[in-house]
Order: sequence, then structure tokens, then C-alpha cells
Amino acid sequence: MIRYTPLLDLTEFCFGRFDHPGEEHHHDPKLEVTSEYSVSRVEKGKFSLEIEGGLWELGPGHYFLNCAGMEYRCRHFELVPTDVCVSINYLASANSPEQTDRFERAARKQPVHSPSNRLAYLFLQLAKSREEPMRAEEAVHEVIAEILRYSDHAREPYRDRQLSWYAERVDAARQQMDRCYAQEQRLALLARSVGMSEFHFARIFRELVGVPPHAYLRRRRLSEAARRLRDRVSVTDACFGSGFQNLSHFTRQFCREFGINPSVYARQDKHRAGDL
Repeated sequence: MIRYTPLLDLTEFCFGRFDHPGEEHHHDPKLEVTSEYSVSRVEKGKFSLEIEGGLWELGPGHYFLNCAGMEYRCRHFELVPTDVCVSINYLASANSPEQTDRFERAARKQPVHSPSNRLAYLFLQLAKSREEPMRAEEAVHEVIAEILRYSDHAREPYRDRQLSWYAERVDAARQQMDRCYAQEQRLALLARSVGMSEFHFARIFRELVGVPPHAYLRRRRLSEAARRLRDRVSVTDACFGSGFQNLSHFTRQFCREFGINPSVYARQDKHRAGDL
């Protein structure tokens, strides 16, 4: 018998845990056909998974993908299995048709993935964001995006305690940049503030977050600048108030991020407000 415990249930996706009641013997079905799109992570235990002719043995940290219509079979090695999995199940409408097609191709080409530090971090973020729906949605989309660019040459997976230690420090650095975006930030000081060397911090941050610290800070500043422009602040004040030190550099970065000049962005937003 398999038990499902919902952890987060939103309109476009749900996040939950699969395990087995401790007293009951389990009998594996011969064949199952999934009706969902999902990304699952093995948290504990081992089992084998057969998907459309391929056979894998999964353990803690492994990931497996399902898409609608995929046939699979799980085989457990114990009468009372001890494996635990967490799973993201989402509606195809949550993504563009192109991305859904890419996910399905990825699932059929490589349904099982080796442990990944980046994916482990994202699942950790998802588990922490159960009270913040928007943050949870962002984590789900990042998981899917990471799956689509996943590499077999991923770094050796961290142990649970090691990942938790790194995640705490990366999150503290992100919070500091989110809070003090307008102030000058230096990599060495940021790393020192979370008790890590500069080189180690830069490498771990990029691996877990997906972008280096300077890119994360730039996006945070651009997001703040866009908010200020929507609040009718001048382009110059939005530039310097969000932490940029050069107006030309700010304009180039804004155009690159949003595909539009900041002065045009501000005018368009004023027109939208006037139509309301």
C-alpha cells in the first residue's frame, strides 16, 4: 500500500510525500500508467523502476520524471518498504506548450536522473515555502527549468547535513542582498558574513542558486528599479535609488533584462495607469 500526504496544493500544481504504512505488506502492481506530469525525488530507501524498457535502481537523491501516458513499474526489495519520495505534480497548462513538449521529450529520453545539488536545493526551498505560494510556484518552475538543462556531469551530491549548512548560508546571503540591494556589496565581505571563503562561497552560491552572486544582485536591483518606475520615480532616481552607480550602465542592463528602455517602460506604465 502506498500512502500520499499532501504538503502543498495550489491551482496549477501540488507537492506531496509518498511512503508506506509501517504495518502493511506491499504488493507492487505489474504495470502502471501515469496521467500526470511530475518530478519526484527519492528521500529515503531504495527501489527499482522500470520505464518503457529501461531499468534503474534508485536511492536517496535520485530523481525520476513522469509524463501523461508513460508506462512504469516500481519494484521494492522489502515486504514493508521504507522508501519515501516527494513529488511535484503539475498541470500541463502551468507551462507553455513548448516547455511541456520539451519536458515530455526529456522524460521519455532520460526518465531517471542522478543526484543533483542544484535540484536538492530547489526541493529544499520548495519544502520551506509551504506558507508562501508565490515562492513555491517559483521553485517549481525552477525545478522544471533545471530538469530541462540537466547535465550528467553534475557535481558529487552533498550529504544532507552539508546541503543544509550550505543552504542556510546561501539563503542568508540572498536575504542580505535583498535587504541591502542599494548598498555596495563586495564578494569577500558577503562570503565572510556567512562564514565561508570567497572562492568557496562563489562556487556554492552559483551551483545552488543557478546564477553567480553579482547576477543575483543585479536582478534584484533591476526589479527594484522597475518597481520605482511604476511608482512614478524618475529614471535617474530609479537608477541610483536601486543601487546602480552609472546611468548608462543601468539603461543597458534594464534593456537587456526587460527588453525595453527604462524611460519607455515608465511612459508605458503611466499610460496603463491612465486607462484604469
